[in-house]
Amino acid sequence: MKKNKVLLIIILTAFYMIFYSGLVYANTELPSGQYYTLINENNQTIHQTGLEVNIGDEYITADNSRYRVTAVNGRTAVCKYLGEEVMPVLEYSPQRKAWIFKSGEVPALSANKPTIAVYHTHSDESYVPTDGTESKPGRGGIYDVGQSLVQQLKKLGFNVEYSENNHNPHDVNAYTRSRRTAATLLKKNPDLVLDVHRDATPPEQYQAEVKGEDVTKIKLVIGRQNPKMKTNLEFAKKIKALMDKKEPGLSNGIFIGKSTFNQDLHPRAVLIEVGAHTNDKTQAEKGVALFAQTLPAALGVTDAGEGGAAQKPLTGDNQGAGTTIAVILAVVAAAAGGFYFLNKGNANR
Repeated sequence: MKKNKVLLIIILTAFYMIFYSGLVYANTELPSGQYYTLINENNQTIHQTGLEVNIGDEYITADNSRYRVTAVNGRTAVCKYLGEEVMPVLEYSPQRKAWIFKSGEVPALSANKPTIAVYHTHSDESYVPTDGTESKPGRGGIYDVGQSLVQQLKKLGFNVEYSENNHNPHDVNAYTRSRRTAATLLKKNPDLVLDVHRDATPPEQYQAEVKGEDVTKIKLVIGRQNPKMKTNLEFAKKIKALMDKKEPGLSNGIFIGKSTFNQDLHPRAVLIEVGAHTNDKTQAEKGVALFAQTLPAALGVTDAGEGGAAQKPLTGDNQGAGTTIAVILAVVAAAAGGFYFLNKGNANR
């Protein structure tokens, strides 16, 4: 009996390590009204964010300059210039009537709709000018932004799996709770997983005018402490390149922070910051709708328009999500099977 207990503990520990490995590093946020200012060697401000900033974090600016944080003094992060980031090159295809990446690789297409999963780790996040508060414990204004994203994606022909699960309170364990939601969404075999947030900075950090419309900028956030960081970042760079080409002025760069943000679960997982709590929510909804326009080309699919079905690429990237699920299920099955046979053996003795 004692051996059975030891074996069960070992199996459950292995399962815990596989499923919760992304929770070792949980990025936190500053209290209300506080934010970090990133400065370069010339003491010029290059970015502001309510996310916790640590030495080793990196930031790719709107003009594709890459910086690394070398020191953090209070709420000021000193950054070293690493050079201009090499970004994916785009060209317009008259045949496909779309922007494609100049890599020479055209993904094989199927008739299936590609699927995009959307959820909110911080369910309370809201926009002060329109919601009257920065935080609504029940259901924040961020859900309205999520709905705008989902509606636009559906118009573009995507299948959308939108989880409205609540992960409050807004604390260090929010990503633990939202991880369960993300794992459930993975069962739908999504081609892309989006965690939709808003930042906490002065309004000018995200305020923009794109195509004559007042909107908020979109920042992409990638966790640098997960095994899929490289593929996540390369995909984020594709999205940014498309924003720069199709929606100039919409991008607020890419922040690469000390966390996983549950992005170890999928090779195309991106956290997006849609404006800040000081921005107008209506402008955030417009900004995220423009952001959605970049995703067909980023995924290498054809935009079929409202009522149509976007064409799905058959690429190897999606195997990562399936592998994750398969490993989890295998461990669960092994745990159940091992426990069953051990107890069966005891019953026969």
